[in-house]
Amino acid sequence: MIIMQGVSLAIAMAGGPMSLEDAIQIAVHNSFNLKSAEATIRSNEQKVREARGTLGPQLTTNFQHLRYGNQQTGLLGGQVVQFVPFDQNSWSSQLRIQLDIVGAWKKNYQGAKAGVDSSKNSLTAAENDLRQNVKKSYLQVLRAKNLAEIAIQAQKNIQARVDQAAIQFRERAIAKIDLDRLKAQKASADSDVLSAENGVVVAKQVLNLALSRAIETEFDVTRYIKPTAASVAVADLVKFGQNNRPELAALKNTIKALGAVKVIAGSGMLPALNLSVNNSQTLDPAGFNPQREVNTTVLALSIPIFDSGIARAKRNQTQEQINQTQNSLDQLQLAVSQEVRSALANMDNATARTKASSEQVELAEEVVRIARVRRNAGEGTVLEIIDAETQWVNARVNLINAEYDYLAAHADLQRAVGAENIENALRQWEEQKQKEATKKRGKK
Repeated sequence: MIIMQGVSLAIAMAGGPMSLEDAIQIAVHNSFNLKSAEATIRSNEQKVREARGTLGPQLTTNFQHLRYGNQQTGLLGGQVVQFVPFDQNSWSSQLRIQLDIVGAWKKNYQGAKAGVDSSKNSLTAAENDLRQNVKKSYLQVLRAKNLAEIAIQAQKNIQARVDQAAIQFRERAIAKIDLDRLKAQKASADSDVLSAENGVVVAKQVLNLALSRAIETEFDVTRYIKPTAASVAVADLVKFGQNNRPELAALKNTIKALGAVKVIAGSGMLPALNLSVNNSQTLDPAGFNPQREVNTTVLALSIPIFDSGIARAKRNQTQEQINQTQNSLDQLQLAVSQEVRSALANMDNATARTKASSEQVELAEEVVRIARVRRNAGEGTVLEIIDAETQWVNARVNLINAEYDYLAAHADLQRAVGAENIENALRQWEEQKQKEATKKRGKK
């Protein structure tokens, strides 16, 4: 199966038939937004490493070469003693550990991890939006192709009427006005075909843009199987969407990260404890009482007393960011509810229109058949045929639009709840909730 998918994708990228899944894979591979989101994840992962590093030991070493202007010596006990040499070399090392006695640095590490989770949620959200965009663009190409086929069929029908009328006119069976009317209708059909074909070209260009590839790339699309409607209550879909949408998870993790930032912002008024171990060596000791090596251990406790309100101001600033993010979270939860309900309403409307349009197509086909029979029998008029075929074209166009409006609305629903297979995702979510509830009862 994987090999076949790879072959199908290779054919699609080479300009051959492209399925919807092929299009999505190409878009995911090429997407600039996804690449940017992945870069954000990598950047935030480095912040986690940075935060973890602040909790670990830090070792520094220094070498110093000192040259004096004059050498100082003295006579002691009959011997010449060097008090200040021309050159002095020293080497020092320091091992430093920050002891997190108030938990601020640990909180910083947890906040950095929440930032990574938030950026991963944002990547999932970007892919969710990308899938919706590709689906709707792909469906628009299929819609445009079907509309073009209807326009071409209508053109062929009217061309057949014109050819037949031309023969009848030469045989003096019809008036010239009837032939002229059919020719005018043929000119209108030619214009419709040109417009429909241009619509296909534009739709393909829009899809290429969604795939982040050259706009002029040639390709063809395959038939799209209509998905079945999810037999789930509206309230359940809304609740599922509000728990499953990656944007909501991203905002929740952002709030966690900001909570850690708030702690760090106020750490200026928190006590700090640092442990350092120092080793200093004079590589070429000189003087009256030369000392080659000195070792010291320092445990420093710092307790801030007053900072003119700087730490509190920083905490308050971060708290306002948390409040703003919470407002965005609440607003998005309302938006998810509206998006789910709107998508379901559009699906219902499209279903009703599809049923009505199907009946109109059947009726229009019968009207066209009767109009042709009447005209061939010499009882009908050219106008009857033109009107009947126009009604047939309109009915077919309405049917196609209704069918693809349903598919587009279903794509909107998938994006609204953040799941491709809605029923399976909802079932897994319910099972997960039951497991968590059972686990909580077991702890009690």
